[in-house]
Amino acid sequence: MASTFSRDASIAPQALQEALLGGAELALLDVREARAHVAGHLNLARLAPLSTLELEVRAMVPRLGTPVVLVDAGDPGGPASRAAALLGRLGYRDVRVLSGGTAAWQAAGLPLIDGYGTLVKAFGDRVRLHYATPALGGDALRKRQDAGLPVTVIDARPAGEYAFLTLPGASNHAGTELALRQWPAEPQAPPWAVHCFSRTRGIIAATTLRLLGHRDVHFVEDGVMQWALDGAPVVQNARPGIDLPQAGDEELQRRADALIRRYDLPLQRPDAMRRLHDADDRTLYVFDLRPTARIDDSIAGVRAVPGGQLLMHFENLVGTRHARIVLLDDPHRLRAAVTAFWLLQLGQAEVYILDGELPAGWRAEGPLPDPTAAGVGPGLSPARLAALLRTDPERTRVVDVGPSADFERAHLPRARFLLPFTLDPLAALLRDADRIVFSSPDGRAARLAARDARERWPASEFDWLAGGTLAWQAAELPVEQAWEPAQLLTPFEDDWGSVMRVPAARRDRAWADYLAWERSLGERVVRDPAVRFRLW
Repeated sequence: MASTFSRDASIAPQALQEALLGGAELALLDVREARAHVAGHLNLARLAPLSTLELEVRAMVPRLGTPVVLVDAGDPGGPASRAAALLGRLGYRDVRVLSGGTAAWQAAGLPLIDGYGTLVKAFGDRVRLHYATPALGGDALRKRQDAGLPVTVIDARPAGEYAFLTLPGASNHAGTELALRQWPAEPQAPPWAVHCFSRTRGIIAATTLRLLGHRDVHFVEDGVMQWALDGAPVVQNARPGIDLPQAGDEELQRRADALIRRYDLPLQRPDAMRRLHDADDRTLYVFDLRPTARIDDSIAGVRAVPGGQLLMHFENLVGTRHARIVLLDDPHRLRAAVTAFWLLQLGQAEVYILDGELPAGWRAEGPLPDPTAAGVGPGLSPARLAALLRTDPERTRVVDVGPSADFERAHLPRARFLLPFTLDPLAALLRDADRIVFSSPDGRAARLAARDARERWPASEFDWLAGGTLAWQAAELPVEQAWEPAQLLTPFEDDWGSVMRVPAARRDRAWADYLAWERSLGERVVRDPAVRFRLW
């Protein structure tokens, strides 16, 4: 379908809504920081904040000819105009700004939604209703356990989230990996109780098992959060005590084939992938779903998304609506079949299961030149920066430009924090420092910040920590977790309000409020006519 856009640099709210109701490719990017985004955003917008846009946009929107619409609040001088200039420098050819931003969108009677990851969470709620997925409340599960009745409890989140907090006795099999487990065939076998931190992953995982033929599986209503709110014990720093065995290859193949036949899931032969790749008017994403990726994504243009997390993180990974997606898997194809089954019903893309191996010599559209490479230099090694801080601590300032959550986990001693959507706060530091060294978790954002600061203040000295905080820690140099307000050059505007990040003193109220919000989310999101889940 041809683009509905004019050549103007802006687009009116009603024209954007008409485009969202159509079937043409479109990348709708909210370029505000996460705190503003979660206060109210368009249902189909992807969060792509200005502070990380240059580093992340090519993965989210890989085709330079994709029509892109940028959204902010509509304030004069907001981030959308700066983001448009940036995308123009990066080579994007069809970039527009939503005229008047979210304020004009709402004034036109069009819907906004609050929260983070709302589209997929709303989808999970609709799945629960459509497939009548049975729930097991925490009270009922505890009564069963107290009575000595057997039950298999499974946490369907990735290992890091499982380790943070989980239910007592829960094993850990994330996402589609749970679909690969062996389950008992006899009717008298203990039921399975699948949970996540709140609802979505537990619902999707339990529903998947039921559709694949598991006789007795439930999702644990409201997951770890409600369990803890009930005063029941939870486990911190958990390590799986039970590893459910994987079913044999023949059984996995049988499950995949049955799902593919029943729902006519589209397969893609390797030779046909060439045609998808060569279609320069369409975007192609290729994802490797296997636990250990076997494709070099820097060469082949394939992104590894193991652990069955593509659905849950879809809004962070796929920036272009109505693009094409091809899924890579082991020969049994079960992970790909399950993922395709759900993504097709999400209604955001064409989805195919690769039926065979990736074509020899496969290469997706080549990457852009490294935007941080020109004139920035190799950066300081951890040893060199440590020496500078030791010999001249008062004249060298470290500024961390990574995500605030990473800053809280580990930052260099006395480091300041800055979200690089603005460099203005650096002016005050330059009055009493000879040198500013930027850090970030892997160094990529730090290198960008050094480049931009040198362009703005060419007479001052800026550098960056090569390899970032990870390299610093690998060199066994000290880090800190604590910080004082004076260290924050900008607030934590990238904090989207994760319930896993709430301080213990405010946890109960925050968790109760979150669960109430998530229970009502699905009904609110589907009121938007542009949101078209396609449940079978």
